Amino acid sequence: MDAFLSFHAPGFWLVIALLVGVVTLGVRPYLPPAVRAWSMIGYWALLPYLALITGGVSPRLMGVLYIDWRTSLTLGIGLALAMVMLAGVARISLLTGSRTAHANAPSQGWGVIVSSIGVSGVEEWFWCFLRGAVEESLVLMQLSLDVPAYWSIWIAALLALPFTLLAQPTAYHRLIKGAILLMTSILFFYTRNFWLCWAVHAITWLLLAQPTTATTFTGKSQAQQ
Repeated sequence: MDAFLSFHAPGFWLVIALLVGVVTLGVRPYLPPAVRAWSMIGYWALLPYLALITGGVSPRLMGVLYIDWRTSLTLGIGLALAMVMLAGVARISLLTGSRTAHANAPSQGWGVIVSSIGVSGVEEWFWCFLRGAVEESLVLMQLSLDVPAYWSIWIAALLALPFTLLAQPTAYHRLIKGAILLMTSILFFYTRNFWLCWAVHAITWLLLAQPTTATTFTGKSQAQQ
């Protein structure tokens, strides 16, 4: 229980993150459009930051500091390139299957690209917080798990999945986010590198979510993510 009762414990911040997430998703439809578009971004960014500065989660387990760059630059880069290539093949298939729609679609400017990269980083930041907090909680609870890192990855993915899907306005975007969550979870397991996961997250989102018109949290046809 110490993993959940202490203000400095990861379990405490996990519970707070889940409760705040439910409240945020519940009130978001009633917020003004300008606030609604930033509600999930603020949630993803603020909770992990508060947990980090209070010592509730380890920056190493989040993949932010003390990274094994040798593994990241060998195995990690190989996995990342394979994932990006897979996303590239999927984009080519989308372009081939909808040439007329893409011919009439507005081009994406640098502002949209930078915004997409930033939002992808904030969302990945939240996912890595869940991964690190779950793993540290399992260790503190002294459960008889031979591979807490393995279990923490998939428990964190299950916790993140509902919030990830409900934040998206269309089934297509939910499918992409679910695939990105799966890809970066696998990559994080082997590398424990937030920065590499952010790169894969952002590139995959740009490749797959932008070929026609991307969508914001408000459901308008813009590429906000």
